[in-house]
Amino acid sequence: MMLFLKIAFLNVLRNYRRTIITVLAIVFGSVSLIVFGGFVESMYDGLRESLIRSQLGHIQVFQNGYSENGSVDPEKYLLPADAVEKIMEILEKQPEIKVATQRLNFSGLLSNGKTSMGVFGTGMDADKEAIMNSAVSILDGEDLFADDTDGALIGSGLAGNLKIKVGDYLTLLSSTADGAVNAVDVKVSGIMTTGTKELDDRLIRANLAHIKNLMYTDNITRIVVLLDDTANTEMMKQRLTDLFAQNNLDLEIKTWTDLAGFYHKVVKMFNNIFGFIKIIVMVIVVLGIANTMMMAVMERTTEIGTIRAMGNTRGEIILLFLIESAYLGIIGGISGIVLGVLAAKGITAAHFMMPPPPGSTDGLPVSIMVVRSFLLEAFVLGLLAAVLSSVYPAFKASRLKIIDALRFV
Repeated sequence: MMLFLKIAFLNVLRNYRRTIITVLAIVFGSVSLIVFGGFVESMYDGLRESLIRSQLGHIQVFQNGYSENGSVDPEKYLLPADAVEKIMEILEKQPEIKVATQRLNFSGLLSNGKTSMGVFGTGMDADKEAIMNSAVSILDGEDLFADDTDGALIGSGLAGNLKIKVGDYLTLLSSTADGAVNAVDVKVSGIMTTGTKELDDRLIRANLAHIKNLMYTDNITRIVVLLDDTANTEMMKQRLTDLFAQNNLDLEIKTWTDLAGFYHKVVKMFNNIFGFIKIIVMVIVVLGIANTMMMAVMERTTEIGTIRAMGNTRGEIILLFLIESAYLGIIGGISGIVLGVLAAKGITAAHFMMPPPPGSTDGLPVSIMVVRSFLLEAFVLGLLAAVLSSVYPAFKASRLKIIDALRFV
C-alpha cells in the first residue's frame, strides 16, 4: 500500500501543469463556497441581531393567550401591574439578562393639525430602551429621555409624510383600555429609523407613563428581555418558564425566533439558493477534474499496460488513480481553505457597501464571516469531487487490454 501511495504522489508531481489545472478547479469551488457561505451567514447574523436590538429582544413575556387572541382583543390580555412587579423581580435576579423593559402597545391617529395618519406605537421605559434598541438610529434631534414627559420618537417615513420636524407638537388620538377615546399632545424629540421602511412609515415611540395616561391603564402589553448572548435564549426561556410556574404566574413566553417570521423566510430562501450553488460548483469541479483525468489515462496508456503486464490487478489500477485524485483533492481543498479565508477577510476589510435590500432604508456593509463548518464542508466537497470525478477514468484505465495498451503510440 505504501508503494501505491508513493507512486501516486510521484504521478501527481510528474505532470505539474495538469496538476495545477486540477487543483485550481478545486480551489475555485472551495473559495466560492467559503465566500458565499460566509456572506450568507453574515447576513443572517446581521438581520437577526438587528431584529433583536430594534424590535424583538431575545425573549418577550405576555399574559397567557395573548398570541392567540391579543390581536383581536388586546385590552383583555394586558399584564396586570401586580403581576408585572413579580415578573420584574424574577428577571432582575438573572445574571444573563442585560435589561428587561416594559412596553405598552397602542394604535391610533397622529395629527399635525392639518393632516392625520394612522400609526402604531409603543409606550416604553426610555432609559432601558436606550440599551435595548441599539440598532435604532436617531436621524435628527435626540433620543427619548425619562424626563421628556410628553416626548416622542417618530419614524422617518411618518415624519416625512406629515411634514414635521423636531420640536413640533402633535396630537395623538387612541382608544383607552375601556374602549373610550382619548387624546394627548406629544412633542417630537427625535426622528428615528429602524432600518425597515414599513415600520418607519407608521411607528411612534413615547414614554410609558404618557401612553398609560392616554389609554387610562396601569397595565402593559409585554415585558421584553435582552440577554448577554443570543446563544442563551432557549436556556433562559426554559428557566423562566420554571420560575414563573413556581410563582403561580400564568404567562406566555416567546423567543425572538418565535416572533421573527420574516427572518425565517429569508433564511429558507438563501439556504435554497446556497444549496443550488453548491450543486453547480460541484458539477463544474467534477467535469473539470474528470476531463483532466481522462487526459491522464490517454497519456499513460502504455504505462498502464506495463503495470498490468507486471501482474498488477485491475483493482490496483483503479486504486492508483483514486489515490492520485485524493491527493489532488487534499491539495486543492487545503489551498482553497487558505485562499477562501484570505478572500473573506480581504473583502470584509475593504468595507464595500451594498444598496438597501427590499423593505429596508439603509445600505449594508459587505461582511464575510469565516465559519468553521463551511471550511470543513468546502474541503470535504473538494475531496469528494476529485475522487468521484476519477471513478470513470480509473475504471476505463483498468479495462484496457494489456496487449493493446503496450502497442499504443
